[in-house]
Amino acid sequence: GAHFATFPPALIEPCILASTKPGDYVLDPFFGSGTAGLVAQQLHRKYLGIELNSDYVALAVERLSADENSVIRVAA
Repeated sequence: GAHFATFPPALIEPCILASTKPGDYVLDPFFGSGTAGLVAQQLHRKYLGIELNSDYVALAVERLSADENSVIRVAA
């Protein structure tokens, strides 16, 4: 699967490190393929991603090795 605007993890990591500490939450209102969530996991942060495109939600779930039941869907 592909997302047209995937950010490299190296671009996101300094932002997360500068603004959070382990255990904090990272909010990504344009979650896409879940790169911010992936980096948050690696840095021992929790994350909340908001994404409208169901195809991208499925891609993020796969990338993050998340349980499909852990994804809360408010709208389809």
